[in-house]
Amino acid sequence: MHALRKVVITGASGNVGTALLRLFAAQEPGTAVTGIARRTPPRTPPYARAHWHEIDLARDDAHTALVPVFEGAEAVVHLAIAFQPARDRDYLRRTAVDGTRAVARAARDARVGHLVHLSSAAVYSPGAYGVPVSEQWPRRGIPRSIYSVDKVAEEDVLDEIETAATADGQAPVLVTRIRPGLIAQHDEATALLRYAAPSYLPRTLSRRIPALPVLPLDRTLSLPVVHAEDVADAVIKALAHRAPGPFNIAADEPLTADLLRDAFDARLVHVPAPALSIITNLVWTLHLSPVHRGWIDLAYATPLVECSRARADLGWHPRHDTESVIGELVAGIRERSRSSSAVLGERSPAARLRKLLTSGPVTRRKLP
Repeated sequence: MHALRKVVITGASGNVGTALLRLFAAQEPGTAVTGIARRTPPRTPPYARAHWHEIDLARDDAHTALVPVFEGAEAVVHLAIAFQPARDRDYLRRTAVDGTRAVARAARDARVGHLVHLSSAAVYSPGAYGVPVSEQWPRRGIPRSIYSVDKVAEEDVLDEIETAATADGQAPVLVTRIRPGLIAQHDEATALLRYAAPSYLPRTLSRRIPALPVLPLDRTLSLPVVHAEDVADAVIKALAHRAPGPFNIAADEPLTADLLRDAFDARLVHVPAPALSIITNLVWTLHLSPVHRGWIDLAYATPLVECSRARADLGWHPRHDTESVIGELVAGIRERSRSSSAVLGERSPAARLRKLLTSGPVTRRKLP
């Protein structure tokens, strides 16, 4: 274990990035941190901890732009991901897959020794729902989930980079893959509503969400969940130990329908997952909701994850249990919590109007 002189973080203004900057400020004050984001956040804590570069990883020249930023870094932490525009399949894939390729190649070309990639439990294949799986479970994802398909493709890119380096006789970049469950924290609440709520709904409606009278869910829900701070802690430990390979990261207990019912103080109404998927697809097709049916498929196909490797090799353990994570998130919705970054902040009235006016039919690649 050693202290890093310089680390670069892509997506540093996002959910995990914000938590990671807080940890660097508290635990690694001597490390020079460079943040990469599409929009530089205000120089307020924790974002003042980093030196910022504005780079959109979906750009064709992202690799060229990243190489000089990566030079001199001992490690790169790749957190960047895009969820919006949700109907622009081409942009989402360019950010996730092409962006990961640009980051990995730039790390190799800048001679960075360690790449930590934020993957997901969504890479795992169906077939073990409600059962904890190790990092060796097949990695083919959930076919109808855009997020899952792209996360699998990201890891395929890392496989290609590692294989090519070995074939060329180059010193390979040591790659760590963090595979967390659903990530949540208090300050994420406003961003989550922004992704999930239609633009035409009034903002005041979110104040009523914690007191929903009815929660329509399949009662078999069983999802791995983890606090953003625990994911950030796993990243810090992976950097310190220079540990290669994949690591599952999740709280000890799964998220269940009963836990959500209690958190929202609602009455649970059982709706089978296939019916939820059909309804979600209908309102998506009618442009009444920004939520793609793949999220429902993901929620009812992703297995739980077994985290003994992270405990043994990283000395990691979750400090937040599932009930407290979801309680934080619901409290954040009630309080309209946000951070000062554009990613975790509230959409401005002008941006809400722009999204409403541009949420018409898909103009690029068709969604699955």
